[in-house]
Amino acid sequence: MRKYLVIFILSMMIPLAVTAGETMTLDQCMEIALKHNPQLAQSRFSKAIAGKDVIVAFSNFLPSAELGLGYNHSVTGPSTTMWVDPVTGLKKPEQNELEKSWFSSSVFTVSQSLFSGGYNYFNMKNSLAGRRSAKFEFEDTRQQIIYAVKEQYYNLLKAEKLLEVSQESMKSSEETFKLAEARYQVGTAPRSEMLQFKVELENARLALIEAQHNLSIARTSLNQVLGMDMDADTKVVDDLELPEVNVDFEQAVQISSVRHPILLKGKADVDGAKTYIGMAASQYLPRVSLSYRYSWNHQDFNEIKHIRDDNYNWSVGVSLSIPIFTGFSRCAQMGSAILNYKMSREVLNYYTRQVDLRVKQAYFSVQQAKKKISVTEDAEAAADETLRLNKEKYHLGAGTMLDLINAQSSYTEAKSNRIQALYDYKLAVAELKRAMGELSQ
Repeated sequence: MRKYLVIFILSMMIPLAVTAGETMTLDQCMEIALKHNPQLAQSRFSKAIAGKDVIVAFSNFLPSAELGLGYNHSVTGPSTTMWVDPVTGLKKPEQNELEKSWFSSSVFTVSQSLFSGGYNYFNMKNSLAGRRSAKFEFEDTRQQIIYAVKEQYYNLLKAEKLLEVSQESMKSSEETFKLAEARYQVGTAPRSEMLQFKVELENARLALIEAQHNLSIARTSLNQVLGMDMDADTKVVDDLELPEVNVDFEQAVQISSVRHPILLKGKADVDGAKTYIGMAASQYLPRVSLSYRYSWNHQDFNEIKHIRDDNYNWSVGVSLSIPIFTGFSRCAQMGSAILNYKMSREVLNYYTRQVDLRVKQAYFSVQQAKKKISVTEDAEAAADETLRLNKEKYHLGAGTMLDLINAQSSYTEAKSNRIQALYDYKLAVAELKRAMGELSQ
């Protein structure tokens, strides 16, 4: 819990690269989110920690050396314990006077593991697999954040466009209502017709209020993803470019199988779980180590300058230890390692199925959205022409109120559908790239 709190505080202390209210591009939004997202900061720390674990594991292959210096001063007081002098037969205290002594020492030891039953080797492989797992987890988190930014960015643009449609519809309804009211005043149209256009005007006003609300929600959602003030008047640049998808379904599946970070993380976790079996098996094998020790002792510490001349002792030894009985812990560790390996394989299979499903859904969403763009463009053009004709007819008194209302409603719906299809396609492309593991800035 303390680690998460520290990460959150650090992320809040970093100044924003773009001031609130400034118009931002999609790249700027992604840069801000990637810099200030606490989840990504946590993943970045995990990756760094995994790198340190590799160094720790590698150190087990290196010799360890230790230097020790000691200085002891002891004082022994007079003793009340008596002893019998065999010559005189008299009792005497074991120690009559206060005794002081000084003792100096220096020890240098070197030890090297020659064979650890394979534990060090498998521990090193485990740390390397852990580093790969942390690296791919970081990449998966990064792509999730990029997708979240794109989703909210496109939602804000869509909300702005739909607000423009509502404003246009509101303006058209006002003009139509004024015309109907004028015709009613001169007696060329019944009052019911004017009231019907009044109802359509109020419906358009309600739609405009809803569009304004949706825009506010979309802006707040983007601010939340960026880590900015929720009430900031964030403005974004419209991205009119339609991205192209140049892969077929089989290629998309193939790319995801080798590029998606969650699958690569799953494979690294399987490799890491496999090393636990080797580490558990090493507990059954003997261990061999080499040691060297050089020591020096003297009452006067100043004599340490003669450490290589006198009062020294050195030794070299090789030790062999063979585990015989450890209270069934080795058997339990082996069983746990095997179960952990099987579980990691099941997790990888689950990830694989999930990624395949996402690729399939995203790919066909792209195809569907692309077709919708073409269809909605044609529908908008037709609805625009129909509305124009019905307005002319109504102005000339040849058209009916119902035809004009239907034409206005159809045009608004067609234009909204085209905007919806446009941003649905952009988001579907982003989702496909994320499913393939290729979503980047």
